[in-house]
This record gives sequence, structure tokens and C-alpha cells, in this order.
Amino acid sequence: MKFKHLKLLALISTLTAAVSMSFAGLAQASTTSASSRSYGVDVSSYQPTSTTKYSKAGAQFVIVKVSEGTSYRNPNAKAQVASAKANKLLPMAYHFANFGSSSSRAKSEADYAIASAKAVSLPAGSYLACDWETSSGNSTSGSRSANTSAIIAFMKKVKAAGYQPLLYSGSYLLNNAINMSAVTSTYPNSLWVAYYTSSGRIDAPDFSYFPSMNGVIIWQFTENWKGLNVDGNISVLPLSISSSSSSSSSSSPSKTPASQAPVSKTKKKIMSKSYVYTSAGKKTGAYKSAYTYVYVIGGIVKIGSNNYYKIGTNQYIKINNVDGTARKLVHNAWTYNSKGKRVKSVATLKKGKQVFTYGGKRKIGKKTYYRINVGRYIKAGNVK
Repeated sequence: MKFKHLKLLALISTLTAAVSMSFAGLAQASTTSASSRSYGVDVSSYQPTSTTKYSKAGAQFVIVKVSEGTSYRNPNAKAQVASAKANKLLPMAYHFANFGSSSSRAKSEADYAIASAKAVSLPAGSYLACDWETSSGNSTSGSRSANTSAIIAFMKKVKAAGYQPLLYSGSYLLNNAINMSAVTSTYPNSLWVAYYTSSGRIDAPDFSYFPSMNGVIIWQFTENWKGLNVDGNISVLPLSISSSSSSSSSSSPSKTPASQAPVSKTKKKIMSKSYVYTSAGKKTGAYKSAYTYVYVIGGIVKIGSNNYYKIGTNQYIKINNVDGTARKLVHNAWTYNSKGKRVKSVATLKKGKQVFTYGGKRKIGKKTYYRINVGRYIKAGNVK
């Protein structure tokens, strides 16, 4: 009986711990901080003024769009920030950039973003992000150096105003259009990176797909968190409001950009047959098959004009076979299986959305496709 009693106590203890972990986000909700691995959402005028349903779903922080360019302010922002505070969520904000590679326009937009953040009562010391992505109002085709200078000019203004600057963008743009070492050396751990492993509802991130980048503080992992049709994010490092200059995104030289992969070797799934290369970019003849797993050592490695992951001593594979290449849909697109038959259970992918393709183009029958998931393809002509 005593042994059974001990086993019962152990079972109750285990279940209690599991339940506590499951609801940790709700128990630790705070308007001034959020622990690492906390969930959060980002909202704009497309979302309601109330954040209650996000709080009930387990969110601990809310990132509110406050402005865009120098002439638009989110009409819901003030109520959304107030609702976040009322629900004991950490309020944060972002500005949608229209400055492209112009440092002078970046400074003007930073002033506008700061004024907009103050107008909605965002607390001093809060995070204020620059959302820099391709849009009709924001060109990302400038030179890497000009893009970087403009972004840093924006972040510098934000910091001088007493807010903590963050940079938001997709992993592809961060790695290919911006000098990330320049950003993270000035503002360590200031990246809010978007990288989705698949479309549709996602409740929790799969860290085996974590974008291996240094300096990430928040990962946006889905555009439909828990079926709420809102972007889902997870804090990779602790978040907190700070009124001093020594914050997680400050320019203090003692703060270096951290690698936030959950382990030193990150397990990743290969999505397309991937040849193994040497550190000189020479093909070895060996390869890794599609849908198998490898352990990635460290972050992205640039060899020549291509990006690679290191998987062993003098062994590298191309990133686009693992993380994919971001492409924009120029037409509505159906999804097909490996035999070229439409998969009717998958909703039509809408024009203007971003998808990730793995490997190069491939022929199925007489038509050309890109792989977008395990056994799933779209016609190559639907993306650019």
C-alpha cells in the first residue's frame, strides 16, 4: 500500500508539473516582462481592439502596429495597448517601414513611430520594432550597405527616445538584404524573425525548424496561431520593459548577440535531396536524402554566393534544401501531390502570400513544380 501510495503521489506530482508548464504563460502574465518561451501575438487594424481572447489562449505579450510611413496610424492601437495592459500582457509596438534604403527617410519615420508610440501610451522602455519587409511602399532592392544603414538609423532614433529597438523581417531578407552582423553588433539580440515551416493553423513552434541565426529575441512562427487568425510569436529570450540603457537590445559592448538554437546542434529536416559540399564549396559526391534529419552546427555559413549549413567536419549542405527559399505567389495556387494530382483538402494558396520552396524546380509529368512541403507541390509559374 505504501508503495502504491508513493506511486500515486509521484503520478500526481508529474501531472501537476505538466499542468503548471502548460499554463505557465497564464500564471506569469505581466505588463512589464515575459519569460523566454512565452507566446505572443502581433496585431494591427485588422484585429479587434480587445486582446482578451489572446490572453485566454495563453499569450503573454502583444505587439501592436502603431504606424506606417509618416502618414498612417493604426486607429485601433490605443485601445489594443490599453487592452493588453488590462489583460496583464506585456505591450510592445511596431512601425511598418516605407523608407527602403534611405537613411534620411528612416529618421523621419522613426520620429513618427516614436510620436505614435507615445500617443497610444506605450510605456517608456518598451520594445518598438521596425518592420522592414517588401511591400508596395517599401523597396528592399537597395544595396545591402544602404539598407543596413537606414535600418540602424531608425533603430538609433528609437533608442535615443527611450525605447528598445527591434528589427522585424523574414529570415530570407535578414540574411540576404541586410548586414546582420552590423545590426547585431550595435543592437545585440534585437531580431524579431519571421519563419513559417508550413501554412495553416499552428499552435506551437517546432524548434527543429528554428532559423539558425544569432541575435534572435522573438520568433514569429505562424500567421494563424491556435486558429485565431493572428500571427503567433514566441520569445526566445526573456522580454522586459527597461528604463535604462542596459537592455537586452542595448548597444552595450558587454552584450553580444546570442545563438538561441535550443541545443548547440540543431536538428533539422531536409526537405529536398541535398548534396554535401566542402568548406571550399566543392561537391563531395555524398548527399542527404529528402525527409531525413541532420544536426546543424551553428548558424548560416556563406561559401561563395551561396548559404550553407555545417553538418559535420568539412561538410556543408545548401540552406535552400532545408529552410527553403521565400517566394511570393503571383497567382492563386493549388497544391499537388508527387503524381501531379491536385490535393483538394488543402485550401487554395492566395496571390500575394509568401511560400517557401525547397530545392529547385522539378518535373512531374510534363509540368514544372516547386516542392512546398512533404509530398506537396505548386506549379512553378505561380511564384516569383
